[in-house]
Amino acid sequence: MATCNTLPVRGARLFYKVRGTGPALLVLQGGGGNADASDGLASELDATFTTISYDRRGLLRSPLDDPRQALSIEQHAEDARALIEHVAPGPVFAFGSSVGALIGLELLTRWPDHVTRLVAHEPPATELLSEDGQANYKQLCAEIRDIALSQGPRPALRKQISSMGIDRDDREGDSEPPASAREQSQHTSFLLTREARAVERFRVNLNALTRVSERIVPAHGASSREYYPAECAISLAQALARTAEEFPGGHTGYVLRPRAFGRKLGEVFGVTTRASGLVYAGSSDPTERMDQT
Repeated sequence: MATCNTLPVRGARLFYKVRGTGPALLVLQGGGGNADASDGLASELDATFTTISYDRRGLLRSPLDDPRQALSIEQHAEDARALIEHVAPGPVFAFGSSVGALIGLELLTRWPDHVTRLVAHEPPATELLSEDGQANYKQLCAEIRDIALSQGPRPALRKQISSMGIDRDDREGDSEPPASAREQSQHTSFLLTREARAVERFRVNLNALTRVSERIVPAHGASSREYYPAECAISLAQALARTAEEFPGGHTGYVLRPRAFGRKLGEVFGVTTRASGLVYAGSSDPTERMDQT
């Protein structure tokens, strides 16, 4: 059973959920995802992690003090830092998907002591793409803007979703995909404009990330390998001299394939469960294990 609460932060109030037992795992949602999007994943990890999820500022239950305020990845990272300091007793494991992966990278850049290890799943850091990849991305953005102007925001959003390798039929047989924030609210334009601009303005700090590269696990979906967010993850891995991990499903595998995705997360974090309780593979101290990576 999840415990729900709110946290006042600069310019907003964050709705968050905490459930499970074990070391803290902060889930940084992608796109229009909210705290509920990772319920399936949290359920899989209940006995392994204390999972923290939240509605990003401006979405659903995390209202902005000023609805006109600008958004930025940097501000989202500050929110994540505040949530960690409020909820967790120390550094956390972190998993970020899509825009959440960008937030996780900025969090690790600015507050490295807050993060034990980050799985950055398909971060749309398009500046890391090849020249051809960047040109294709710019063309895609132009097409999405044209569709938004001629047909409206929802067809534009469908185009954006398909371009990222999101397939809601690519899921575990008994897994029912939860309604997204896009469907629960009227935030489609909010996501396509203000959140999209925050992503477009952001640039990862490779110099800073190189200094903590052993804590970063770039990742991509098994079925979204050919789409640009996965290409960004692979480019990030190359820039940091890391290996990109392949996770079950596509761009939203953590939502649609929560059991398999959760097992893979446990493997990557080096955490397993036994009858006697929680253990860290290779060490009784997760920070010690990080030093050995």
